[in-house]
Amino acid sequence: MSKKKAIKSILIYTILPKLSIVLNLLFLPILSPFLTLSDYGIQGVILAYVGVFQMLIYLGQNVHIQNAYFEYKSNYFLIWQRSFGLMTIAGIVASILMGLIIYFFLIPTIGPHWPVVIICLSVFLISSPINEVVILYCVLKEQPLLLALSSVLSGLLTLFVSFVAIKYLHLGFLGWILAMPINGLFLYLFYFRKIVVREKIYPKLKLNKRFLKDALEVGLPLVPHQLSLYVMNVSDRLLLTFFGVGIKSIGYYSQGYSMGSNGTVLYSGVFQSLSRNLQEAFRSKEEHHKLYITKTILIIPLGLSICFFVASLWCKEGFFILFRNPELRQSYPIAIITLGSLMFYPIYSFFTYPLSINKKTFSISKISIAAALFNILGNIILIPDYGIWAAAGTTYVSSIIFGFAGLFDRENRNFLNQYLNITKFCGWMFVINISLFSMSYLSKDITIYIKVPVTILILTAYLFFINRKFKVKDEISNL
Repeated sequence: MSKKKAIKSILIYTILPKLSIVLNLLFLPILSPFLTLSDYGIQGVILAYVGVFQMLIYLGQNVHIQNAYFEYKSNYFLIWQRSFGLMTIAGIVASILMGLIIYFFLIPTIGPHWPVVIICLSVFLISSPINEVVILYCVLKEQPLLLALSSVLSGLLTLFVSFVAIKYLHLGFLGWILAMPINGLFLYLFYFRKIVVREKIYPKLKLNKRFLKDALEVGLPLVPHQLSLYVMNVSDRLLLTFFGVGIKSIGYYSQGYSMGSNGTVLYSGVFQSLSRNLQEAFRSKEEHHKLYITKTILIIPLGLSICFFVASLWCKEGFFILFRNPELRQSYPIAIITLGSLMFYPIYSFFTYPLSINKKTFSISKISIAAALFNILGNIILIPDYGIWAAAGTTYVSSIIFGFAGLFDRENRNFLNQYLNITKFCGWMFVINISLFSMSYLSKDITIYIKVPVTILILTAYLFFINRKFKVKDEISNL
């Protein structure tokens, strides 16, 4: 992939499909007077429960689907139908369990609108597999503009519903809940002719034993991995509730975390745009593919870390602009810690590509399990004394473990060493990410007259790095 094509692809995958998120941010100054920390707290608790079921629905089928596209060629849709059906069945089971949890445990938190919440979340969980199928289809078929168009349209509908519900109907957190099912339902309608009719990709609910054996053999080892991601990203709100932390404090944490986690838009968009090329390059022995992987590993993690650093540095100003409600302007330190955590995710992604291609999915789970165990134990020990700051701190340290745990798989480490010295590279990235995070957090309240030149300096340095004409062998030897 040429540099021009790569940049264009990254822009399409990161900006256009996520335009609705940008619009949501732009509408925050209008909506924030009608929202409170309690709304963010209730929403955070609900999403914590939804998160575990959403992780379980996929049953690791994203890897099975992706591998089937390359292995079964023109007959890939036969596997996709069954994986789609398996995820849909899981979504139905998840919606039932979610309804029971709301009825028996969350009615005091949610209030009298609990039946509406159950209906919206059930539709959301049952329809959510279509999102995974659509993304993989557009990525592997190299049709980013189609993905962008559907994402923009569904995002605008979602924004419209939440906007009306929050501003004009004064429903608070319920406005977000009402908007959740729209994306899945819209995608079914938008892609019905292209994917269901033409490509014959639809949820086939009748599954044979051979498929279940093959699909679950690859997918089930990823379930601990997906649960570990849940533990790292969502379970802290459940533990904050369990230890009696007030709903407003949980709202403070949830608001800051949700704002910082918008950085995943950039991270996921970049790797979606590179997914097909990385799959092909890792499967190839040709020299130009090796060169492509080497350059990508050198450029992408550092570039994303710098983007997250700049966003962290300007968090305080961003919160002041976006939130007109004074109590919603205070949680920017949590957003900074969250963005700092995301700096380690790209390294993890490069570790898992060879593992998923070789169907060593349990090895992927071992990486995330190590991080999740630290996260949950740290939260249990520290939250009673330190509250939300314990949750933020353990999330950050867990992300470091998450990013670098792949180094402990010798076979995977040796595989990546054919492209560059991966251990030395990770060492440099550890130092860089810690330094960038520390700088952004310690500088969060300094004047913008210092932030401006710092931003320009670091962006210029990175642009110089990626644009200079280097010889890969020399570059690797200097790591």
